[in-house]
Amino acid sequence: MDKKTEPLKNIEARIHELEDSIHEREKQLKERAGRFKKELQEELSPAELVKKYPLQTTGASLLFGFFAGKVMRSIVSPSSHNNAQSAKPPKNEPSELKSAVSSIGIDILRSGKDLAFNYLKYYLDDKMKSGKG
Repeated sequence: MDKKTEPLKNIEARIHELEDSIHEREKQLKERAGRFKKELQEELSPAELVKKYPLQTTGASLLFGFFAGKVMRSIVSPSSHNNAQSAKPPKNEPSELKSAVSSIGIDILRSGKDLAFNYLKYYLDDKMKSGKG
């Protein structure tokens, strides 16, 4: 009778070992995934990107501001081509939505410009200080 139960005990022991091994591997994978996620978040954080690529991010923000201004202007002020095709005379007063979008757009452009120039000033000051020291 012991001879028959011995293979079963060996199989159960092996199954238990495999389950432990699987749980250990799962734990290791979760830890690695957590570390990878943290490293990726640190690597792709906006502050790190600006530190690594200061001129490129400044240029990208200026380009984004330029295109945002173009989009805001196209939304707020109708083009002369559309006015020529329409039979109705244009209204003298812009709608509330257009004026709100216009003021938001102008504020965004000013903020972007200020941010870009402040960063550029900080970057150039930092380069000047590191060049002297």
